[in-house]
Amino acid sequence: RPLRLPNDTYPLSYHLHISSNVHLRNWRFSGNTTIDIEIRQSTNEIVLHAKNLSDFQITVRRLESTRPEFEGELVDDLTHTFEPNDSFLIIHPLQKYVAFEAGQRYRLQILYTALMGTRPRGLYWMDYKDEANNSTVFVAATQSEPTYARLIFPCYDEPAFKSNFSIKLTHSSSLMAVSNMPVQKLENHGELTTTTFQTTPVMSTYLVAFVISNFESISETYRGVTQSVYATHHMLDKGRSALKNAVKAVATLEDYFGLSYTLPKLDHVALKRNHGSAMENWGLITYKEDCLMLQDTNDDHKRVKDMLMQNHEISHQWFGNLVSPEWWSYVWMNEGFATYFGYIITDLLYPKDKVMDMFIHDEADHAFSYSSFFDVRPMTSYVETEEDILNVFDIISYKRSACVIKMFHHALHQKTFVRGVSNYLRKFQYSVVNELDLFDALQSSVLEDQRFQGQPWLHKVRDILLSWAHSEWLPIVSVIRNYENDTITFRQQSIHSKSEHWWIPLNFASAKSPSFEHTHVDYFMPPLLQHTLSLEQLQLQLSGRDWLIVNKQQTGLYHVLYDTDNLQAIARQLQRNHSVIHPMNRAALFQDLAPLIERNEIDSVEVIFELLKYLQFEQHAMAWNQAANTIELLERNLFAANCHQLFKQFVRRLVTPIFLQLFQPEAEANQHFNHARTELLQIACKADLPECLEYTKNVTRDYLFKRISFQSEPDYYAMHDVMLCMGVRYLSNEHFIKIMDLLQITDRETSFFDDIIYALRCTQNQHHLQHYLNILITHNSSLMPERDSMLYLGYVYKTSMAARPVIWHFIDQNYKRLCHFPFFVQLFNDIADFIPQQQRANFSALRQNIKAYMKQEQLADVETLLPRDSNRVGRRLRSIEQFSEKFELKIDNWLRRELSEHKSDALALSALSPIGNGSNRSRGLLRAASELVSSAFAML
Repeated sequence: RPLRLPNDTYPLSYHLHISSNVHLRNWRFSGNTTIDIEIRQSTNEIVLHAKNLSDFQITVRRLESTRPEFEGELVDDLTHTFEPNDSFLIIHPLQKYVAFEAGQRYRLQILYTALMGTRPRGLYWMDYKDEANNSTVFVAATQSEPTYARLIFPCYDEPAFKSNFSIKLTHSSSLMAVSNMPVQKLENHGELTTTTFQTTPVMSTYLVAFVISNFESISETYRGVTQSVYATHHMLDKGRSALKNAVKAVATLEDYFGLSYTLPKLDHVALKRNHGSAMENWGLITYKEDCLMLQDTNDDHKRVKDMLMQNHEISHQWFGNLVSPEWWSYVWMNEGFATYFGYIITDLLYPKDKVMDMFIHDEADHAFSYSSFFDVRPMTSYVETEEDILNVFDIISYKRSACVIKMFHHALHQKTFVRGVSNYLRKFQYSVVNELDLFDALQSSVLEDQRFQGQPWLHKVRDILLSWAHSEWLPIVSVIRNYENDTITFRQQSIHSKSEHWWIPLNFASAKSPSFEHTHVDYFMPPLLQHTLSLEQLQLQLSGRDWLIVNKQQTGLYHVLYDTDNLQAIARQLQRNHSVIHPMNRAALFQDLAPLIERNEIDSVEVIFELLKYLQFEQHAMAWNQAANTIELLERNLFAANCHQLFKQFVRRLVTPIFLQLFQPEAEANQHFNHARTELLQIACKADLPECLEYTKNVTRDYLFKRISFQSEPDYYAMHDVMLCMGVRYLSNEHFIKIMDLLQITDRETSFFDDIIYALRCTQNQHHLQHYLNILITHNSSLMPERDSMLYLGYVYKTSMAARPVIWHFIDQNYKRLCHFPFFVQLFNDIADFIPQQQRANFSALRQNIKAYMKQEQLADVETLLPRDSNRVGRRLRSIEQFSEKFELKIDNWLRRELSEHKSDALALSALSPIGNGSNRSRGLLRAASELVSSAFAML
């Protein structure tokens, strides 16, 4: 039997009555589901979904269209089969024949029972402490998406089977109930009450929702829509900001798309447990409690993140609820639009929060970084099983699709795109759609835009969008200028060398036309491997030394690579006046070049350093966020190089001004640098910037010995680890011994113990590392179980380049003991990946000793020891070794020349200028030096 429901029958309406005694700690509930159905194609069975339901009692009546008030004739020659493995409830005749003729209508009444669980799937329960009465209150709530409605009631549990739902709940009179629609009536039966709700518009089963609780509410009505926040009594007041935001967001979305919110109310319920942060049920959004209720008014970062999350769910009331996907292949049409327009609406409401900058870090960076993906797939991907359906709610549906939507929002002119989306919502409201319905609506809107008339792609919007919805990877666009014949060749390739091609919206900024404001498409590159056009065809004016930037504000979801001469021209502009180039494009330069550096495919390493030079004047978080990654990559490649100290000197020059601005005691809080702070702290300390080392040392000392927390830091968890790691980088012997003593007396089960253990891996002192490993692993009272210690040792080896020779020596000295540890062979095999070429002989000798000892001791793991000639040996260092061989001498020469020239310029300027007070001198020198260099470039 197929995993999909047949299309022979269709639900016209549901009447759902759930009876619960959750207040008595009774997790069993009973249900009565009545479904009116229509037979669309003659069949011998009616197939529904049902999962973990039992005690079925089923009655079927044939309805008469001429007598709608008539209860219907009982059909008594039927039985049912329950297939729990496939979650099917099948109603069929006792003897096989076509019992249900096309055009007929039937009423199914299904009585059943089921158990609530504690996981947020189907109908589940949770407990709350009622402080006022010193008692426990039990609450029931639902999670129907994606395939959990079948755990609550028998139904057509696929999004295309939309229907009306009339919901009735019987519960304790001490509790109240909310559902998708407002309450129609309450009937009291003494200890129990039945709450009946108004009938919903047609909607998919995955949006059915209700909550039974003792929660209280605050409400506000605007434009005929009543919005309420429900929470426990002691939490309720913390929901006022969420209510205020919700009222604004609904009104803004209505105005933006010209389409009203169609239900009379929208509730926001704060739950102790929820599936994810929130669920967008139509008219009844459920949230994890700490995502809805404002806990700390001083935490701007969390405040903004919670608003974005709430506005994402509110956007779903249009994208997914009003217009739904016909199948889970199109989840991106729900999640991508809700993600992107959640940001757009938040930006319109709170422009000072600059949430579109957050979009770059939290959404676009993940979409660009395929290392974030567990599985790579197209946005539109067919799925069938419950597990595959659940897995399609992934980074591609949320983040990549949001970036594709953003790209075309800009490329097709924002008003044209929004008009197309509005027409799509209006045309298909209360219905289901596939991707072609959306693409054709956008095509119609583009045809109405006079600015696009005459474009060769004018009638190809469907093809353009299909090329993005059905591709697995992302494109890299190479821009190669021919400076002699004034042409540009555009080449496209998949980031994974896969045979995929796209219609790619390109736009241009240049030295003679440096505007980055207009982000609509200038030229759609067709899905060809390469395409050459003249400057005249592209309507570009460029001289040989002019710079050209493609993909203004990085609104397009593709990487851009330039020829070396153009990169040099961009570097000259950055050094002369970096603000001419948009900060998102400054960031994109480093993001796009990073894979080339990683694969040693850059044509000129010098141009990378020329691009980095301007960073001492960079004040924008996004540019630093990407540049920091490039610096970190170069730091890793140059760690063992002769020029490593010169490189650190160069980085100190770049990072000093922004570090002092962000981290000195008198520095003002700058929430827009939230995501870059961690990276900046790390590269500054790794470059041995004295101010950074002193800052992290003091913070770490206060945390370890005074327990002064720094949880107020944005991006807390990443910053916490980096702060402690950098804070122990260079410890005096006295401080190291104190920390080791502290480690010995700290409870092993606490996170504080973990903090000390993980921080100490970062010390650069080899004697300290040796002592640390002895205490950690070979001490009589081991601080870590043998099993964990081997896994941890492998982690330290991979993440700390300074620790590698120490760990190698440690294994060499202690292998006879370590061979008896679980996972030792796995550890040895893993670190073999990082053996440098010059250490191969030492590796072979140690491996032979380990093998001989393990055979002598008859240890079974000897069979899994890596062969000495395995391709794995040194494979993780090959790229670094190739980088060193190819570029180290060039980098060394560039750094010596640059640092020498910079020192000469600074000395000359200091001789010519009066010396101010000490606090201004270094910044003045940097500024003056920059002006001198800029004037020199201007004369070239």
